[in-house]
Amino acid sequence: MMKLSFNWFHLILLFPCFYFFYWIDNADRNSKIFPIFYYFYWIYISILALFSLDMTIFSFLFFPFVLNHESDASAWGVGLLLIVLSLGSDWLDYVFFKKMLRLRKELGKSTGGRY
Repeated sequence: MMKLSFNWFHLILLFPCFYFFYWIDNADRNSKIFPIFYYFYWIYISILALFSLDMTIFSFLFFPFVLNHESDASAWGVGLLLIVLSLGSDWLDYVFFKKMLRLRKELGKSTGGRY
């Protein structure tokens, strides 16, 4: 029987994702620690996007191997779950970048133009 255990390391890695939405709306822009969080999130979101893109590529490359053996329904479920999770992660990265670019525009570090 499979034993489910709680891993604190995963929580530590995911905590910045959960805290981001609170921080981006309620941050005191004049505090001393604001630049630390600001640049941390730019680095964190970039790394998260890189791993998300890797997961998406892996999922779409892995799924054709699952299609070769149509009788194993659990493998189909794993393949579809990987694709859904990777696309959800890509969407979350898009939301993070969108909010950070809005914050950058509010701070005056960007003109907001494309060029």
